[in-house]
Amino acid sequence: MNAAEMTAPKPTEAHTATGDNRESVFDDVPWQHALVVGIGAFVLGFILLSGLVMAEGVLDDSVTDETDEVDSQGDEPGLLTVLGWLYFGTHFVDLGVDSVFGSISFDMFGALMEEAVLPEILWRLVPVVVLIGAGYLLAARVLPATASPEDGAKIGATLTIGYLLTAAIGAQVFEFTGDEGTSASVEFTEALLLAGLLYPILLGAFGGYLAVRRGATGTTAGQFGPRA
Repeated sequence: MNAAEMTAPKPTEAHTATGDNRESVFDDVPWQHALVVGIGAFVLGFILLSGLVMAEGVLDDSVTDETDEVDSQGDEPGLLTVLGWLYFGTHFVDLGVDSVFGSISFDMFGALMEEAVLPEILWRLVPVVVLIGAGYLLAARVLPATASPEDGAKIGATLTIGYLLTAAIGAQVFEFTGDEGTSASVEFTEALLLAGLLYPILLGAFGGYLAVRRGATGTTAGQFGPRA
């Protein structure tokens, strides 16, 4: 019996090794930091786009109400509401309008870009640049110098959890209801799929990949504290 024990395989150790392989996809993912960076990326992108809108003067009194309320109750939506619609528009998310005449999907961003001086592509680059930079920052701060480009892409993409959460909240908050029953808000499904998932996954991953390829990891690793 002793000889059999010496030659028999050890299922417990094999199972443990297999379990480690299965869990390696999520090992050391900084979920809390990814949440903060994702939320910060959405807010920063919104602020940058708002600055461009104000500098360009593409909004006038015919588009927004004079108040800054997010959910204005009147004939015109509030300024922050329209700015929110425009930021979603940079992600190719349309505006849904419901009235007594039916429901339509409206590309408000494209319509307002006809009044802009800067090319439309520069406006759409706002979330692109912000998300690549956020993925780069996240990977650079949490990954060691020995990380692979694949690790960088994986970590960069995790900022999606924060960006998706903020996009879902924004899609609900940036709504307008008029006096005569007309309502408008961004298309919720598009907001989740395009702004909340597609953009941050692809661009965050690309930013994390760049951080590793450029050797930015390791030198600042750990500045966010222990990984979640």
